[in-house]
Amino acid sequence: MFIAASLAAAAIFVSIVAIPQWLSKQARWDALRSHVGEIGELAASVVDGDLHRELLTPANYSDELYARALKPLVRFHSANHNIFYLYTMVDRDGVPYFVLDTAASPDLRTDRQLRASAYMERFDLRKEYEDDWLDQIASGKTYVTPNFEQDEYGDFLTAHAPIYDSKGRYSGFVGVDFDLQYYFAQEARFRAIAIGSLVAALILALMIGFLAERYHSAMRHRIQEYYDTSIRDSLTGLLNRRGAVAAIDKSLARHTGSNATLLVDVDNMINDLRGHVAGDAVIARTAETIRQSIREGDECARLGGDEFIIFAPDCDLEGAKEIARQILERLAKHAMPLAGVRFGVSIGIAVHEGADADFAKMYRDADEALYQARADGKSRIGLFTPSTTAA
Repeated sequence: MFIAASLAAAAIFVSIVAIPQWLSKQARWDALRSHVGEIGELAASVVDGDLHRELLTPANYSDELYARALKPLVRFHSANHNIFYLYTMVDRDGVPYFVLDTAASPDLRTDRQLRASAYMERFDLRKEYEDDWLDQIASGKTYVTPNFEQDEYGDFLTAHAPIYDSKGRYSGFVGVDFDLQYYFAQEARFRAIAIGSLVAALILALMIGFLAERYHSAMRHRIQEYYDTSIRDSLTGLLNRRGAVAAIDKSLARHTGSNATLLVDVDNMINDLRGHVAGDAVIARTAETIRQSIREGDECARLGGDEFIIFAPDCDLEGAKEIARQILERLAKHAMPLAGVRFGVSIGIAVHEGADADFAKMYRDADEALYQARADGKSRIGLFTPSTTAA
Protein backbone atom coordinates (compact mmCIF):
# COMPACT_ATOMS: atom_id res chain seq x y z
CA MET A 1 0.00 0.00 0.00
CA PHE A 2 2.86 2.37 0.86
CA ILE A 3 4.56 1.84 -2.49
CA ALA A 4 1.33 2.08 -4.49
CA ALA A 5 0.15 5.22 -2.70
CA SER A 6 3.60 6.83 -2.94
CA LEU A 7 3.88 6.08 -6.66
CA ALA A 8 0.39 7.38 -7.34
CA ALA A 9 1.00 10.56 -5.35
CA ALA A 10 4.43 10.98 -6.96
CA ALA A 11 2.94 10.64 -10.44
CA ILE A 12 0.35 13.31 -9.63
CA PHE A 13 2.73 15.74 -7.93
CA VAL A 14 5.54 15.27 -10.44
CA SER A 15 3.03 15.93 -13.22
CA ILE A 16 1.79 19.03 -11.42
CA VAL A 17 5.36 20.28 -11.05
CA ALA A 18 7.09 18.96 -14.16
CA ILE A 19 4.50 19.77 -16.82
CA PRO A 20 4.23 23.49 -15.93
CA GLN A 21 8.03 23.61 -15.61
CA TRP A 22 8.43 22.09 -19.07
CA LEU A 23 5.81 24.39 -20.56
CA SER A 24 7.45 27.37 -18.88
CA LYS A 25 10.88 26.37 -20.21
CA GLN A 26 9.46 25.97 -23.70
CA ALA A 27 7.79 29.37 -23.44
CA ARG A 28 11.07 30.98 -22.32
CA TRP A 29 12.91 29.36 -25.23
CA ASP A 30 10.27 30.52 -27.72
CA ALA A 31 10.45 34.03 -26.24
CA LEU A 32 14.24 34.00 -26.60
CA ARG A 33 14.05 32.91 -30.24
CA SER A 34 11.49 35.64 -30.89
CA HIS A 35 13.76 38.20 -29.20
CA VAL A 36 16.79 37.13 -31.26
CA GLY A 37 14.66 37.28 -34.39
CA GLU A 38 13.71 40.87 -33.54
CA ILE A 39 17.41 41.74 -33.10
CA GLY A 40 18.08 40.30 -36.54
CA GLU A 41 15.30 42.41 -38.04
CA LEU A 42 16.67 45.56 -36.34
CA ALA A 43 20.13 44.78 -37.67
CA ALA A 44 18.71 44.37 -41.18
CA SER A 45 16.92 47.71 -40.86
CA VAL A 46 20.16 49.63 -40.24
CA VAL A 47 21.84 48.28 -43.37
CA ASP A 48 21.84 50.55 -46.40
CA GLY A 49 20.17 48.25 -48.89
CA ASP A 50 21.41 50.12 -51.94
CA LEU A 51 25.07 50.00 -50.87
CA HIS A 52 24.71 46.37 -49.94
CA ARG A 53 23.20 45.58 -53.33
CA GLU A 54 26.21 47.17 -55.04
CA LEU A 55 28.53 44.94 -53.04
CA LEU A 56 26.70 41.81 -54.21
CA THR A 57 28.61 42.25 -57.50
CA PRO A 58 32.32 41.65 -56.85
CA ALA A 59 33.25 44.01 -59.74
CA ASN A 60 31.77 46.90 -57.70
CA TYR A 61 33.84 46.14 -54.59
CA SER A 62 36.12 48.79 -53.07
CA ASP A 63 37.43 49.26 -49.57
CA GLU A 64 35.65 52.61 -49.34
CA LEU A 65 32.30 51.10 -50.40
CA TYR A 66 32.79 48.19 -47.98
CA ALA A 67 33.57 50.56 -45.08
CA ARG A 68 30.53 52.76 -45.82
CA ALA A 69 28.19 49.78 -45.95
CA LEU A 70 29.71 48.27 -42.78
CA LYS A 71 29.66 51.40 -40.59
CA PRO A 72 26.00 51.26 -39.36
CA LEU A 73 26.34 47.58 -38.55
CA VAL A 74 29.49 48.27 -36.49
CA ARG A 75 27.60 50.86 -34.43
CA PHE A 76 24.73 48.43 -33.91
CA HIS A 77 27.09 45.61 -32.90
CA SER A 78 29.09 47.82 -30.52
CA ALA A 79 25.88 48.81 -28.72
CA ASN A 80 24.94 45.22 -27.90
CA HIS A 81 27.55 43.21 -26.01
CA ASN A 82 25.47 40.00 -26.29
CA ILE A 83 26.18 39.74 -30.04
CA PHE A 84 29.02 37.40 -31.04
CA TYR A 85 29.08 38.03 -34.76
CA LEU A 86 27.15 40.40 -36.98
CA TYR A 87 27.47 39.92 -40.72
CA THR A 88 25.61 39.92 -44.04
CA MET A 89 25.37 37.23 -46.71
CA VAL A 90 24.16 36.60 -50.21
CA ASP A 91 22.72 33.41 -51.64
CA ARG A 92 24.31 32.10 -54.83
CA ASP A 93 22.58 28.97 -56.16
CA GLY A 94 21.79 27.69 -52.67
CA VAL A 95 25.24 28.49 -51.28
CA PRO A 96 25.63 31.45 -48.87
CA TYR A 97 28.64 33.78 -49.11
CA PHE A 98 29.76 36.41 -46.63
CA VAL A 99 29.49 40.03 -47.74
CA LEU A 100 30.00 42.22 -44.65
CA ASP A 101 31.46 41.25 -41.28
CA THR A 102 31.72 43.72 -38.38
CA ALA A 103 34.73 41.80 -37.03
CA ALA A 104 36.68 43.28 -39.98
CA SER A 105 36.24 46.84 -38.66
CA PRO A 106 38.83 48.35 -36.28
CA ASP A 107 36.02 50.53 -34.88
CA LEU A 108 34.11 47.59 -33.42
CA ARG A 109 33.94 47.76 -29.62
CA THR A 110 33.85 44.21 -28.23
CA ASP A 111 35.70 42.16 -25.60
CA ARG A 112 35.82 39.11 -27.84
CA GLN A 113 38.71 38.19 -30.09
CA LEU A 114 36.84 37.61 -33.36
CA ARG A 115 38.05 36.31 -36.70
CA ALA A 116 36.55 38.23 -39.60
CA SER A 117 35.14 36.42 -42.61
CA ALA A 118 36.51 37.71 -45.90
CA TYR A 119 34.40 39.36 -48.54
CA MET A 120 32.62 36.67 -50.59
CA GLU A 121 34.00 33.90 -48.39
CA ARG A 122 31.88 30.77 -48.70
CA PHE A 123 29.90 29.73 -45.61
CA ASP A 124 30.16 26.03 -44.91
CA LEU A 125 26.71 24.93 -43.80
CA ARG A 126 26.31 23.41 -40.35
CA LYS A 127 23.81 20.70 -39.46
CA GLU A 128 21.42 23.38 -38.19
CA TYR A 129 21.07 24.68 -41.76
CA GLU A 130 19.91 21.54 -43.51
CA ASP A 131 16.35 22.78 -44.07
CA ASP A 132 14.99 25.41 -46.51
CA TRP A 133 16.25 28.37 -44.48
CA LEU A 134 17.55 30.27 -47.53
CA ASP A 135 14.18 29.99 -49.27
CA GLN A 136 12.42 31.21 -46.13
CA ILE A 137 14.64 34.30 -45.90
CA ALA A 138 14.25 35.01 -49.64
CA SER A 139 10.47 34.88 -49.16
CA GLY A 140 10.72 37.67 -46.56
CA LYS A 141 10.72 35.64 -43.36
CA THR A 142 13.11 36.01 -40.46
CA TYR A 143 14.83 32.68 -39.80
CA VAL A 144 16.03 31.69 -36.32
CA THR A 145 17.89 28.42 -35.83
CA PRO A 146 15.69 25.93 -33.93
CA ASN A 147 18.48 25.03 -31.50
CA PHE A 148 21.49 26.78 -30.08
CA GLU A 149 24.91 26.41 -31.68
CA GLN A 150 28.33 26.18 -30.11
CA ASP A 151 31.87 27.10 -31.11
CA GLU A 152 35.07 28.25 -29.42
CA TYR A 153 33.37 31.48 -28.32
CA GLY A 154 30.51 29.78 -26.49
CA ASP A 155 26.83 29.02 -27.05
CA PHE A 156 24.75 31.21 -29.32
CA LEU A 157 21.50 31.42 -31.27
CA THR A 158 21.49 32.75 -34.82
CA ALA A 159 18.90 34.92 -36.57
CA HIS A 160 18.80 35.82 -40.27
CA ALA A 161 16.67 38.65 -41.64
CA PRO A 162 16.32 39.79 -45.26
CA ILE A 163 17.78 43.09 -46.55
CA TYR A 164 15.93 45.19 -49.15
CA ASP A 165 17.11 48.13 -51.22
CA SER A 166 15.22 51.36 -51.76
CA LYS A 167 13.20 49.74 -54.54
CA GLY A 168 12.13 46.86 -52.30
CA ARG A 169 14.34 44.30 -54.01
CA TYR A 170 15.78 41.43 -51.95
CA SER A 171 19.48 42.22 -51.50
CA GLY A 172 20.90 39.51 -49.25
CA PHE A 173 20.38 39.02 -45.54
CA VAL A 174 21.82 39.83 -42.10
CA GLY A 175 23.14 37.20 -39.70
CA VAL A 176 23.29 37.74 -35.93
CA ASP A 177 24.97 35.25 -33.57
CA PHE A 178 23.46 36.04 -30.15
CA ASP A 179 25.24 35.01 -26.94
CA LEU A 180 23.20 32.66 -24.69
CA GLN A 181 25.33 32.97 -21.54
CA TYR A 182 22.73 35.10 -19.75
CA TYR A 183 19.92 32.77 -20.86
CA PHE A 184 21.71 29.67 -19.58
CA ALA A 185 22.49 31.40 -16.28
CA GLN A 186 18.78 32.13 -15.82
CA GLU A 187 17.87 28.60 -16.84
CA ALA A 188 20.26 27.25 -14.20
CA ARG A 189 18.27 29.16 -11.58
CA PHE A 190 15.00 27.82 -12.96
CA ARG A 191 16.50 24.33 -13.04
CA ALA A 192 17.43 24.61 -9.35
CA ILE A 193 13.86 25.68 -8.59
CA ALA A 194 12.50 22.78 -10.66
CA ILE A 195 14.74 20.24 -8.93
CA GLY A 196 13.79 21.63 -5.52
CA SER A 197 10.11 21.45 -6.46
CA LEU A 198 10.46 17.86 -7.66
CA VAL A 199 12.29 16.85 -4.47
CA ALA A 200 9.56 18.51 -2.39
CA ALA A 201 6.91 16.73 -4.48
CA LEU A 202 8.60 13.36 -3.96
CA ILE A 203 8.94 13.96 -0.20
CA LEU A 204 5.26 14.92 -0.06
CA ALA A 205 4.39 11.79 -2.06
CA LEU A 206 6.33 9.63 0.42
CA MET A 207 4.52 11.31 3.32
CA ILE A 208 1.17 10.66 1.67
CA GLY A 209 2.21 7.06 1.03
CA PHE A 210 3.20 6.69 4.67
CA LEU A 211 -0.07 8.20 5.91
CA ALA A 212 -2.07 6.08 3.45
CA GLU A 213 -0.27 2.95 4.65
CA ARG A 214 -0.93 3.84 8.30
CA TYR A 215 -4.59 4.51 7.55
CA HIS A 216 -4.90 1.32 5.51
CA SER A 217 -3.15 -0.68 8.23
CA ALA A 218 -5.41 0.79 10.91
CA MET A 219 -8.48 0.00 8.81
CA ARG A 220 -7.28 -3.57 8.21
CA HIS A 221 -6.64 -3.95 11.93
CA ARG A 222 -10.06 -2.56 12.81
CA ILE A 223 -11.79 -4.73 10.21
CA GLN A 224 -9.93 -7.75 11.56
CA GLU A 225 -11.00 -6.84 15.09
CA TYR A 226 -14.62 -6.52 13.96
CA TYR A 227 -14.38 -9.84 12.15
CA ASP A 228 -12.76 -11.57 15.13
CA THR A 229 -15.50 -10.18 17.35
CA SER A 230 -18.19 -11.31 14.93
CA ILE A 231 -16.97 -14.93 14.93
CA ARG A 232 -16.33 -15.20 18.69
CA ASP A 233 -18.68 -15.96 21.55
CA SER A 234 -18.44 -13.09 24.04
CA LEU A 235 -18.90 -15.31 27.14
CA THR A 236 -16.48 -18.15 26.41
CA GLY A 237 -14.12 -16.68 23.83
CA LEU A 238 -14.77 -19.73 21.63
CA LEU A 239 -15.84 -19.47 18.02
CA ASN A 240 -19.56 -18.92 17.47
CA ARG A 241 -21.63 -20.71 14.81
CA ARG A 242 -20.45 -18.37 12.04
CA GLY A 243 -16.82 -18.81 13.04
CA ALA A 244 -17.26 -22.55 13.37
CA VAL A 245 -18.64 -22.92 9.84
CA ALA A 246 -15.74 -20.92 8.36
CA ALA A 247 -13.07 -22.72 10.42
CA ILE A 248 -14.45 -26.19 9.71
CA ASP A 249 -14.84 -25.54 5.98
CA LYS A 250 -11.25 -24.28 5.87
CA SER A 251 -10.00 -27.30 7.81
CA LEU A 252 -11.94 -29.73 5.59
CA ALA A 253 -10.17 -28.26 2.54
CA ARG A 254 -6.80 -29.17 4.09
CA HIS A 255 -7.63 -32.58 5.60
CA THR A 256 -9.06 -35.29 3.37
CA GLY A 257 -8.71 -38.17 5.84
CA SER A 258 -11.01 -39.26 8.64
CA ASN A 259 -12.56 -36.32 10.56
CA ALA A 260 -14.58 -36.40 13.75
CA THR A 261 -17.37 -34.11 14.92
CA LEU A 262 -18.46 -33.96 18.58
CA LEU A 263 -21.56 -32.16 19.87
CA VAL A 264 -21.46 -31.35 23.59
CA ASP A 265 -24.66 -30.29 25.34
CA VAL A 266 -25.24 -29.45 29.02
CA ASP A 267 -27.82 -31.83 30.45
CA ASN A 268 -29.59 -29.59 32.96
CA MET A 269 -31.11 -26.22 32.07
CA ILE A 270 -29.14 -24.26 34.68
CA ASN A 271 -30.49 -20.87 33.59
CA ASP A 272 -34.03 -21.96 34.37
CA LEU A 273 -33.06 -23.67 37.63
CA ARG A 274 -30.46 -21.32 39.15
CA GLY A 275 -30.59 -18.14 37.07
CA HIS A 276 -28.35 -16.63 34.43
CA VAL A 277 -25.34 -16.03 36.69
CA ALA A 278 -25.10 -19.72 37.54
CA GLY A 279 -25.91 -20.64 33.92
CA ASP A 280 -23.08 -18.45 32.60
CA ALA A 281 -20.67 -20.00 35.09
CA VAL A 282 -21.60 -23.50 33.91
CA ILE A 283 -21.16 -22.48 30.26
CA ALA A 284 -17.73 -20.96 31.04
CA ARG A 285 -16.65 -24.09 33.00
CA THR A 286 -17.74 -26.36 30.15
CA ALA A 287 -15.90 -24.24 27.57
CA GLU A 288 -12.68 -24.34 29.62
CA THR A 289 -12.96 -28.11 30.04
CA ILE A 290 -13.38 -28.54 26.28
CA ARG A 291 -10.29 -26.40 25.66
CA GLN A 292 -8.26 -28.59 28.01
CA SER A 293 -9.48 -31.80 26.39
CA ILE A 294 -9.10 -31.20 22.66
CA ARG A 295 -5.91 -31.71 20.67
CA GLU A 296 -3.77 -29.07 19.05
CA GLY A 297 -5.35 -28.21 15.70
CA ASP A 298 -8.88 -29.12 16.77
CA GLU A 299 -11.60 -26.48 16.40
CA CYS A 300 -14.21 -25.86 19.08
CA ALA A 301 -17.14 -23.44 19.16
CA ARG A 302 -20.21 -22.51 21.12
CA LEU A 303 -23.19 -22.87 18.80
CA GLY A 304 -25.55 -21.09 21.14
CA GLY A 305 -27.21 -21.67 24.49
CA ASP A 306 -25.53 -24.66 26.14
CA GLU A 307 -24.45 -26.49 22.96
CA PHE A 308 -20.81 -26.80 21.80
CA ILE A 309 -19.21 -28.38 18.74
CA ILE A 310 -15.74 -29.87 18.36
CA PHE A 311 -14.18 -30.60 14.97
CA ALA A 312 -11.18 -32.94 15.14
CA PRO A 313 -9.39 -33.30 11.77
CA ASP A 314 -7.48 -36.49 10.99
CA CYS A 315 -9.22 -38.21 13.89
CA ASP A 316 -10.80 -41.68 13.94
CA LEU A 317 -13.57 -42.98 16.20
CA GLU A 318 -11.24 -44.04 19.02
CA GLY A 319 -9.57 -40.63 19.04
CA ALA A 320 -12.96 -38.90 19.20
CA LYS A 321 -14.11 -41.14 22.05
CA GLU A 322 -10.91 -40.29 23.96
CA ILE A 323 -11.66 -36.57 23.67
CA ALA A 324 -15.22 -37.16 24.88
CA ARG A 325 -14.06 -39.29 27.85
CA GLN A 326 -11.59 -36.58 28.94
CA ILE A 327 -14.37 -33.98 28.90
CA LEU A 328 -16.66 -36.14 31.03
CA GLU A 329 -13.87 -37.06 33.47
CA ARG A 330 -12.71 -33.47 33.96
CA LEU A 331 -16.23 -32.19 34.54
CA ALA A 332 -16.92 -34.99 37.06
CA LYS A 333 -13.63 -34.38 38.88
CA HIS A 334 -13.89 -30.59 39.27
CA ALA A 335 -17.16 -29.74 40.94
CA MET A 336 -18.57 -26.25 40.44
CA PRO A 337 -17.96 -23.94 43.42
CA LEU A 338 -21.62 -22.99 43.39
CA ALA A 339 -23.90 -24.29 46.11
CA GLY A 340 -26.50 -26.68 44.84
CA VAL A 341 -25.38 -26.62 41.21
CA ARG A 342 -24.77 -30.03 39.73
CA PHE A 343 -24.56 -30.61 36.00
CA GLY A 344 -23.21 -32.94 33.38
CA VAL A 345 -22.98 -33.06 29.60
CA SER A 346 -23.99 -35.47 26.87
CA ILE A 347 -21.79 -35.91 23.81
CA GLY A 348 -22.64 -37.08 20.31
CA ILE A 349 -19.88 -38.29 17.97
CA ALA A 350 -19.91 -38.68 14.20
CA VAL A 351 -16.88 -39.68 12.11
CA HIS A 352 -16.70 -39.03 8.37
CA GLU A 353 -14.20 -39.42 5.58
CA GLY A 354 -13.05 -36.05 4.25
CA ALA A 355 -14.36 -36.58 0.72
CA ASP A 356 -17.91 -37.11 2.03
CA ALA A 357 -17.87 -34.50 4.79
CA ASP A 358 -19.40 -31.04 5.02
CA PHE A 359 -20.48 -28.96 8.00
CA ALA A 360 -24.21 -29.53 7.61
CA LYS A 361 -23.90 -33.33 7.28
CA MET A 362 -21.43 -33.65 10.16
CA TYR A 363 -23.61 -31.50 12.44
CA ARG A 364 -26.73 -33.46 11.55
CA ASP A 365 -25.10 -36.82 12.18
CA ALA A 366 -23.48 -35.71 15.44
CA ASP A 367 -26.85 -34.34 16.57
CA GLU A 368 -28.42 -37.75 15.91
CA ALA A 369 -25.72 -39.33 18.06
CA LEU A 370 -26.33 -36.73 20.82
CA TYR A 371 -30.04 -37.51 20.74
CA GLN A 372 -29.22 -41.21 21.18
CA ALA A 373 -26.92 -40.44 24.13
CA ARG A 374 -29.70 -38.56 25.91
CA ALA A 375 -32.14 -41.35 25.18
CA ASP A 376 -29.77 -43.79 26.89
CA GLY A 377 -29.35 -41.50 29.93
CA LYS A 378 -27.52 -38.27 30.71
CA SER A 379 -23.74 -37.75 30.88
CA ARG A 380 -23.19 -40.33 28.20
CA ILE A 381 -21.48 -40.62 24.82
CA GLY A 382 -23.53 -41.38 21.71
CA LEU A 383 -22.00 -42.71 18.50
CA PHE A 384 -23.45 -42.07 15.07
CA THR A 385 -24.10 -45.10 12.87
CA PRO A 386 -26.40 -45.30 9.83
CA SER A 387 -28.78 -47.38 11.96
CA THR A 388 -29.04 -44.45 14.39
CA THR A 389 -30.71 -42.31 11.75
CA ALA A 390 -32.92 -45.18 10.72
CA ALA A 391 -34.10 -45.67 14.26
